[in-house]
Amino acid sequence: MKQMRLPLIVALSVAIIGIILGSFFDLQISSAIASADNNFALTVSAIGPTIGFAAVAAMGGGFVALIVKGNYHIALKILFGILAACCLGVAIFYPASEYFGVNGFYGVAPEWVGYAIVIVPECAAMVGGFFLFKNNQNKNLWIVFCIIIVLLLIALLGVIPRLKDSIHRPRFRLLAAFDGNPDIYFHNWWQPCKNYKELIETYSIHKDNFKSYPSGHTAEAAILLVAFTFLPLAHKKFEKYQLPLFLGGCGLVLLVALARILAAAHFLSDVSWGATVVLVLTVIANEIVMRIKALQIKEDLEEKQE
Repeated sequence: MKQMRLPLIVALSVAIIGIILGSFFDLQISSAIASADNNFALTVSAIGPTIGFAAVAAMGGGFVALIVKGNYHIALKILFGILAACCLGVAIFYPASEYFGVNGFYGVAPEWVGYAIVIVPECAAMVGGFFLFKNNQNKNLWIVFCIIIVLLLIALLGVIPRLKDSIHRPRFRLLAAFDGNPDIYFHNWWQPCKNYKELIETYSIHKDNFKSYPSGHTAEAAILLVAFTFLPLAHKKFEKYQLPLFLGGCGLVLLVALARILAAAHFLSDVSWGATVVLVLTVIANEIVMRIKALQIKEDLEEKQE
């Protein structure tokens, strides 16, 4: 919507400034503040995606609300049920591995324990989404949900993994662990590490240590920004909460980004790129959605005609 143009542009500008600064000062910043043993940073890194994906779980609850409260064809309701289950499944699957996986408290507990941690808050988010959207004013809200799903699929399963697998940028924690080794050195975000396979075999390095660029955690935290951008399309009452929620979401994204740098998992340019990917797609989607009258709340259209 139009009222979100400026906040989105400001947020995107901050992310782009981060890319520019990181292009010059990535190594200096990480050398000064990063440590793979920073427990605070690891904790924030683990929790951040859970909060971000809670928006996806809430959207699943919204699909359930459309099934229960909406007047839709049975075929659409079946589709809503499938999408609701997918939203909850994704919201549990992806954050769960961050707690005791290679990017979390690795080895402290089995990785499956992360699922036990995540399942309760994500299910709660889904229930909350049901109540949040059960009185929605937009019969085409499901289309907005589908647009958000496509946006997230492009960002989280398309763009970011493809960039990781094409650049293979070494993480700072790897540089720190092999300090002084001439074979393992700093790469800028635009410089592919072409011999990463050889380094993995020679030094028995986990392949995840060559996935610094861009930051998936930051992009996952930015899911909230997508959700808050389109929230008022469900009910006009959400308009007054939209900007405070968006600013709060920006705060979480910045916190997760800082945590990823402090944990020696990413450089400044990495986290900035993670946010930029999601924000660029959100800006584009926002411009498209605001121009489609069928996706607006009917009362808004009547007021404009008056």
